[in-house]
Amino acid sequence: MKFTIVATVLLGLVLTPALSQFQFQDVKVNRRQYPRTITVNVGLGFQTLTVNRNALVAIIEANSAENAWTTVWNYGTGYIATKLAREGVCYVSAMDRVVMPALDSIAVLAEQTNNVKGESVLPRSIRYIVSRRHARELRTYGNDIFALCSGLPTFIAFEESQPEGGNQIFYNQDACYRLDVLNLLGIEYCRAGKV
Repeated sequence: MKFTIVATVLLGLVLTPALSQFQFQDVKVNRRQYPRTITVNVGLGFQTLTVNRNALVAIIEANSAENAWTTVWNYGTGYIATKLAREGVCYVSAMDRVVMPALDSIAVLAEQTNNVKGESVLPRSIRYIVSRRHARELRTYGNDIFALCSGLPTFIAFEESQPEGGNQIFYNQDACYRLDVLNLLGIEYCRAGKV
């Protein structure tokens, strides 16, 4: 009887660290599962952020009656795309990695700015000038951008500081569409005007 008790205690002492390490690793894996989705209170509406770390993609959706849009940030391909629901159009542009929040920090930053009371001042913004050039071969921008823009008129947009061909592009300030993305970044799409 004493031998059985001693063997059981010894077996318990040997297995306890191994089992606790296994459980800790399992919890760690569960905490890091992706895609991860959070909802952020922005002004009078809500935006949903979905981060898929494995695909290197962040998708932000604003679903209000008068201002519904979806933007996909593909960190793997280096492109972003925005679909404006009311206009039925998509814009694709190169990602400015200096201005855009990093994929690993976007969820944390969005949670920090969640439920901010009062009018927030966006720390960063980007202005894109929408060209008349249609985007071709949407699959080259990534699967999520292809799914977002497929079947819609899709135009290339250039960051204001980097106009197409190095020429000055004029735009009509009244023809701009502004997105407040997660209280982190302002994105403005302006239609190019005639020179």
